[in-house]
Amino acid sequence: MHYPSFFLKALSSLVLTASVHAQHTERGNDLHCPEGFDVGFVHDSYTFNAPVHKFTDPTKSFFDISWYGITLTNTTGTDNVPGATRSGSLDGGYFHETLTAYSVHPSALEYTVRGDPYTYAPPNSTAAPLAFAGYVETTRIESICSGRATYIDLISYICSADQVAGYDFAHKLHQGVFPALAEPVGATVMAGDCLTQKDYNVAKER
Repeated sequence: MHYPSFFLKALSSLVLTASVHAQHTERGNDLHCPEGFDVGFVHDSYTFNAPVHKFTDPTKSFFDISWYGITLTNTTGTDNVPGATRSGSLDGGYFHETLTAYSVHPSALEYTVRGDPYTYAPPNSTAAPLAFAGYVETTRIESICSGRATYIDLISYICSADQVAGYDFAHKLHQGVFPALAEPVGATVMAGDCLTQKDYNVAKER
């Protein structure tokens, strides 16, 4: 079967575009740790009774993580474009992260960062420093319940010198940040399923 030249040209352009897009959004999250480090997996999720923009507005900039309580010391590249990097200090250690995937639209925000080796060594702590050979984290914030609530999902892949301590570090970091992010906007934890329309109307009248 013979196809018109304009069709073949369009198809070639489509394939090339898809290939370039795949290169820019490939996350490669499944880590392979070097000797002396164990791979770990941390999954945390939250649901809040507030529209998604209450959470995506403060978190959508890769170059601004003040909502995490962190001030960056350096950035490179273009904000929210895969390949951009950010650096700063957290609990006595210096971190350097690269944005590997980023997607945003009115109902959802999703991004993935890959971190270089990092050592957790909080000042005035009696605990031994905890070394990470690297980590990857994907965060997804999406609208649920017809725009009345928000679901937040985090998956962290870590290479740490102590698997249990590595899990605790990532989990406690999430637990400290996201409930605190909800408080200023009056977002309450959602228990169970979405509110029915009747219950939602009653809640609005309170």
